[in-house]
Amino acid sequence: MHHRFPPLLAATIIACGAALAAPRALAEDFDTLLLGGTVIDGTGAPARRADVAIKDGRIAAVGDLKRRRARVRLDVRGLVVAPGFIDVHNHADEDATDPKYRPAPAMIHQGVTTAVFGVDGEYDLDTFRKLKAELAGAGFGVNVAAYIGHNGLRLAHVGTGDRPPTAAELAAMQADVASAMREGALGLSTGLMYLPGLYATTEEVIALGRPAAPFGGLYDSHDRDPAFNLLDSVRECLDIARGAGLEAHVAHLKAVGLHNAGRTTDLIRMIEERRAHGETVTADVYPYDGASARLLVEVPIPPPGSTLARALDRLGDPATPEAERPAVLAEIVAGWRTILADPAARAEVERLTAQPPPGTFSWVKSVGYDSFRIVSSRDPARRDRMLVDLAAARGVAPFAMLADLILEEGATIKLTLGSIRENEVQQLLRQPWVMISSDGKEGGIDGGRGHPRYRGSFARVLGHYVRDVQLFPLETAVYKMSGLPASYLKLADRGVLRAGAAADVAVFDAAAIRDVATWDDPRPYAVGVRYVFVNGVTALNAGAPTGALAGRFLPFRGGAGAAVAAARDPDDIQ
Repeated sequence: MHHRFPPLLAATIIACGAALAAPRALAEDFDTLLLGGTVIDGTGAPARRADVAIKDGRIAAVGDLKRRRARVRLDVRGLVVAPGFIDVHNHADEDATDPKYRPAPAMIHQGVTTAVFGVDGEYDLDTFRKLKAELAGAGFGVNVAAYIGHNGLRLAHVGTGDRPPTAAELAAMQADVASAMREGALGLSTGLMYLPGLYATTEEVIALGRPAAPFGGLYDSHDRDPAFNLLDSVRECLDIARGAGLEAHVAHLKAVGLHNAGRTTDLIRMIEERRAHGETVTADVYPYDGASARLLVEVPIPPPGSTLARALDRLGDPATPEAERPAVLAEIVAGWRTILADPAARAEVERLTAQPPPGTFSWVKSVGYDSFRIVSSRDPARRDRMLVDLAAARGVAPFAMLADLILEEGATIKLTLGSIRENEVQQLLRQPWVMISSDGKEGGIDGGRGHPRYRGSFARVLGHYVRDVQLFPLETAVYKMSGLPASYLKLADRGVLRAGAAADVAVFDAAAIRDVATWDDPRPYAVGVRYVFVNGVTALNAGAPTGALAGRFLPFRGGAGAAVAAARDPDDIQ
């Protein structure tokens, strides 16, 4: 059973002087009073000075409440009081089974109180049900909503092969989608860039999405070929949603690689045209100028079944203990040095990397060498350089440059496998239909392989882009993290600070909040968030996680209406 007010809360309040003395009475009006803060309610409305009361897991009142009684009274003058943030594209489902990360510290440190799982087409029906059971049994630090996934369903009913499903297999997948929707799934997600989803036709995905339509379901798409066919891939997402009768959501929208420079304007125009014709289209963006981060030694494809291939599998397996990873990494470096020193073996690796065997994913084939930017290196002159530029300067082919760097630096080089121009990151962030995501998880970060976005995305928007760059007002940023995603997900009682809403609350210092994680070291948690409440339970107290597991599964209610009754149209918010 979760204690609504852990002993740590009272002790910290006394130590930091953050509480106001409460009048003694036989009974309190509220559980918690947040007094004197600047309320940004998640609708995009202007900030205002107000007190916020929490009782029985709900927002009990917002207004002048200083004379009211409460079990705990917190002085939050000088701080922002906002709805808890919602991460609409998150892979921390693996953390739900890890006691170390079950309280969701990366999210809590950023004020995130709800996460969306099952993205990229990951979940079959059995996985979806196991997630719900895990959350009900062991608990989790934040609330969770989830999709049923095309890749998971295809693996379960069709297998790994490059073939269309039979009529019976398609019917079975459709039945699973309908079952998942009845059990609270958000809709259908796809990962058409990944195996086995890339084998599916557009028509197959439309057919699989149609059973979600009667439930008002959503379609979340990791597009098919965003590196080499960016506009067509996003167009396919919109066509699938329209054909299936679902609302379209483009996951982690971006234009990666040198060859896509300037195409963000085309993406925006395409989406705006669909919205102008009455289609519901939204997207999410993580606020970094690079996509997936990998150690350079993870990029080439080794001979299948080799000792090196098995070592790379162990490195990428989240079940591999952190203590074993340095030895595994040393084995990988030694293996590459042996293979790349042999001309014949080196030629074979180059061929496999460009055209991987069936069932093997290659970043080179998926995004191309001109999407690779070096973000960590022993040589400062190599940092922030594109791989193809280094290759041109040396007069060698991109693969030769990649191989030479492994021989020269071993595992000290990290790449972002999808470089994005900063001006285009900002261009997307400004769009009124774009919300924020992390696309991350805790597992693997301790090994230095991770992307800084998981422990930094939301704090980075509030600190870097609002305070430092002044890209848009703080009210707009909060709306993009709370009211907008809650409306998209049809969470009628989340994403806004109003009486009766669920007490998911983030209290932060707008002058101090910032992301600390970097490409070199993605491990540090964000700073500047002071208090977080999940369903009224204190998850972060004076900047310290309490370890509370107050999150719950949030079943989709497509007919529940929008979460935010904004005073103006979201498209008017700049």
